[in-house]
Amino acid sequence: MDKYAVVAVESGSYTTRSGEEVNFTKMHYFNLKDKYNSSSQKGFVLLTNDIYPNFSMSDFSAVPGIYNLGFRPFRNRQGKMSPRLVSLDFVSPLTIKENKDLFLLLGAKKYNFEVEKGKTMKGIKIFAVDPLSHDDSDNYLGLQIVEGSLNNSKIDSFSQTPAYYDLQLKEIRGRNGVSVYKPIDATFKDNYSFSNSSTPSSVTSTPVTATPPK
Repeated sequence: MDKYAVVAVESGSYTTRSGEEVNFTKMHYFNLKDKYNSSSQKGFVLLTNDIYPNFSMSDFSAVPGIYNLGFRPFRNRQGKMSPRLVSLDFVSPLTIKENKDLFLLLGAKKYNFEVEKGKTMKGIKIFAVDPLSHDDSDNYLGLQIVEGSLNNSKIDSFSQTPAYYDLQLKEIRGRNGVSVYKPIDATFKDNYSFSNSSTPSSVTSTPVTATPPK
């Protein structure tokens, strides 16, 4: 199994248009060996995986942390093949040092796609976490995640990732009228390496394994 950094887990529910209530437990993570330095991606790409019902937030009490994660392909609600978490093994804590009020930008990814004939959307999507924002509530555990699109940036501006960046945020109205903050600009400030974070190898625990439903 590969080693992954799990930065946050959250749980909740939502109601579909047909009136069905859907529960979820989402894990936000990235593969420590998948660091990119290409013309379209820099650094790490933050992934999200719904681990309900096989796992719950209590299985990730050490988040943010380093885990060995095992996945198996399955067909999701939209009929697409996706990875399903089937086993996890806690390896060590992950402590991201605070650096004033700066954000840790994990990576950036260029996008360019056609939304309708003759009209395209392009820009840079960035993935960051706030080292000052560790949350330990009933529905959220870990670091707060900041994601957003920068329309006027170039991918080469993020060659030094992961790194500490000063993010300019804008408050917008999100789902259900809840205000959220999205980045509109990013300025490099300081280098960062995961080898400098606190991840003692002596911390271990018993692996947790679940069998996916047939």
